[in-house]
This record gives sequence, structure tokens and C-alpha cells, in this order.
Amino acid sequence: MATERDFETEWNAVHAQVRRYCLGQVNNPADVDDIVQKVAVRAWRGFGTFRGDAAFLTWVIAIARREIAREMGRRGEQRRRESSLDTILETAPGQLLNVAAPEEAPPAADARWVAAEVRGAVAAGELSEAEGQVVLARLARPEPSWEEVGVRLGITANAAAVTHCRAIPRLRVYLILHAVERLGGLDAVAEAFDGARHDLDDPLSDDEAEVFERIVLRGERNYRRVGWRLALRAAATKVVQRLPLPD
Repeated sequence: MATERDFETEWNAVHAQVRRYCLGQVNNPADVDDIVQKVAVRAWRGFGTFRGDAAFLTWVIAIARREIAREMGRRGEQRRRESSLDTILETAPGQLLNVAAPEEAPPAADARWVAAEVRGAVAAGELSEAEGQVVLARLARPEPSWEEVGVRLGITANAAAVTHCRAIPRLRVYLILHAVERLGGLDAVAEAFDGARHDLDDPLSDDEAEVFERIVLRGERNYRRVGWRLALRAAATKVVQRLPLPD
């Protein structure tokens, strides 16, 4: 059975080649970094289905090709219409916080609530300590490199990137379940859910829609089915992208 360690090993081996491919397709390095992160998330989510019929790099490049087309097709409209929660998680200024020492160096006001929820997710066991620290490090500066994050936390740049990719889908679920008012309230989430169900490029699957609707919108917190965690994380990722930037 494929494990997170297996994925990290495979991703570390191809990360540089994937980034070079994306750089060849997209001119803006900042956009490339965002796309590579999304590719890593999609590859990690689908790693359990990777059968090795083709090389891992070939499989990931196919994901990158689809992600570039999808991202470039909606980026202009999305920038004009709204800023997603990803903007807060990736660009809000402040100071690096240690999850175990929340009293140190508070972040800027617009990032403080996010940092507080990150610590809450760690305390609740929804994020690991390492995942919490990486997310807080990304909150710390407008444009930190993975090398900077890794040096700050004593890990490699690739480990920081993979840990971040693993943490963000989990954090989105935590925010939707435990900080929904910060996201505009349940009505706003329901509206975003409806939009995600009818998205022409990447709509919610039937499984994703069912899990999200029952657990989030109906409040059936004990609802369980095979693969529900991954389905909920995938659904939350698509729904969050349709939410306006919180205050």
C-alpha cells in the first residue's frame, strides 16, 4: 500500500523537473510556485491510484499539464471577482510563530485569526506539529521560499513543500467545520458549494458532494463512509476557492 513516505520520496525526486516544466509553460514565477503546489496536492491525493504503468514523472507531468490549463483559464476571472482563502494562507504578513509558544511575535491583524485557527487545528489533532509550523511559516512573510522555510524549521525545502501540501487540505476542512463564521457563515459556504457542484472545469464528484453536504451543511458530524476524509478534503478545496476573502 502506498504511504505518505513513498509519495514524499517520489515527489522529491521529480519536484525540480516538474517546476522546470511549469516554468516553460507559464511566464510568471509566482504563478509557477502556486501551480506546482497544486500539482503536488493533486498528486498526493491521487497517489493511492498510481499503478506504475508509466513513470511517476510522466504521471505528474500529465497532472501539471491539466492544472496549468485549468489555472490559466480561470485565474483572470478569479482575480477580478474574489480572493480565495489560499491568499490569506499564502501571503498574509506577520511573524513566524511556534505552535507551542503562541505568545511569541503575534502576526499582523489580518493573519492573527488564521494563525490562531492553525494552533487550534494542531491542538485538536487535525494537523501535526510539523504541519502547523510550516503553515505558520508561510504566514510569516509575503513571499518566503521553501528554502527559507526549511532553514527556519530545520528541514529540507522539499520536506517543507510536501508537508505544506499535506497540511492545507486538512486545514481547509478544519476551518469550514470550526470557523465557518470567519468564512462568511454557513450560507456563504452553501452558496460556494452549489457553485463548485456546477463548475464546468472541475466540479465536485458525487462522492465529494455527498460527504460535504452531509457533514458540513447538514451537520452530520458522525457520518462516515469509505474514503470520506479524502473526499471531504477534496470538496473543501474546491469550495474554499469560491469563498470571498475574509476580514
